[in-house]
Amino acid sequence: MRKFTQILGLFFSSLPVVSWAWADQTDFAALREETFEAAWSQVGASYYDSTFGGLDWDEVGDRYRAKLPTAESMDQVRALISSMIYELGDSHLALISSDYDPEEIMKPWSGGAAGVEACYAGDRIVFYRVDPKGAAYEAGLRNGDILLAVDGERVKDFRRSLEKTGQPEHVLKYSLITALLSRLRTEAGEKVKLLVRSPRGKKRLLTVELKRYEGRSTEPLGRMGRMPLGLEATLREDGVAYLRFNLWFPAVMPEVRAFVGSLPAETSGLVIDLRGNPGGMMVMAGGLAGLVLQEQAELGRTTLRSGHVNVVGFPQKDAFAGKAAILVDETSVSTSEVFAIGLQELGRARVFGQPTPGAALPSVFFALPNGDSLQIALGDFKTPNGVSLEARGVIPDEVVSVSPVELSAGKDTVLSAALNWIHQPN
Repeated sequence: MRKFTQILGLFFSSLPVVSWAWADQTDFAALREETFEAAWSQVGASYYDSTFGGLDWDEVGDRYRAKLPTAESMDQVRALISSMIYELGDSHLALISSDYDPEEIMKPWSGGAAGVEACYAGDRIVFYRVDPKGAAYEAGLRNGDILLAVDGERVKDFRRSLEKTGQPEHVLKYSLITALLSRLRTEAGEKVKLLVRSPRGKKRLLTVELKRYEGRSTEPLGRMGRMPLGLEATLREDGVAYLRFNLWFPAVMPEVRAFVGSLPAETSGLVIDLRGNPGGMMVMAGGLAGLVLQEQAELGRTTLRSGHVNVVGFPQKDAFAGKAAILVDETSVSTSEVFAIGLQELGRARVFGQPTPGAALPSVFFALPNGDSLQIALGDFKTPNGVSLEARGVIPDEVVSVSPVELSAGKDTVLSAALNWIHQPN
């Protein structure tokens, strides 16, 4: 998952001894230049697209290098480097300051849970999947409530803070909702104040005291810490199988495989709900695809500077052959996008919901001389037909809007649209 630079103020004390001040300035100028050159050259050497999307990287470097002498603090150097790399416009290309405290934007999961999810209704963040036994429900939160502020910080102000980081527009909605929801997933016992508005316009200030999460969690992986792992697999009364999991982690696959393999022959359809799923291990996209494919097929490939990596679905025993529907929204990212667009292009599944952000690039982190880190995308994912996911995302076959009023009445319009299609005669 992508982290973004936050500009923090650095203040240098004026020293009474002139020789010391001169030495500081000389050291800063050298570090400023070393840091800039390291960032520019590392992108030039490692970025997956040797054509840089049509940009002349030497010219870009010269243009920003000319501005470098005007940078009087390391924050200004960071802003300059960030502006330079954002010209490439990729979601997995970022400068991460050594002064940056990621918890100011994204709170780490610490074992707490509110029992609630959120989605978008237009530009509004709306709560849904409110667990009747969860802390949010006990505090008075209901499906369809619109989020206005968290702990006194308004949603629109939080969005402005994210915009100032310079991150690409296409990942902004995902970053905003993820960061705000992280406040509801910190430590058990922590109290979070929510200002919400009901679908009919009534504002309420609620205090949610987080409960201890009692479900499964993932093992730490790379830079990703332990996270809650959820799975829902049911055969509905109408004969449609419903599958939802929140992360692409291997721990869910045995149960997913067993569930799909055990479906009765008369099962009318399979709904795979990837809303709120930010991705994980991309190889799993091919594994799950094999549970709904009758023959081997490529979902797409990640092209690197040299060579490529294919995502392939290999048909598996007891693969499901009926109608398959995939649900996505603005919070379906990375592997979720790869899986959805791959099966969509193959004609094996129909996609419902809202367009996804388009952020599915593999990346790596490099250290810079000033202690900062530089995240660089190493590959570009494209479908077999040459469609690039980056900044485009998955465009649903049926774009379905979400209504706070309908959510409050217990109706999931996206799921309903998928079920209606499944129940239609071929």
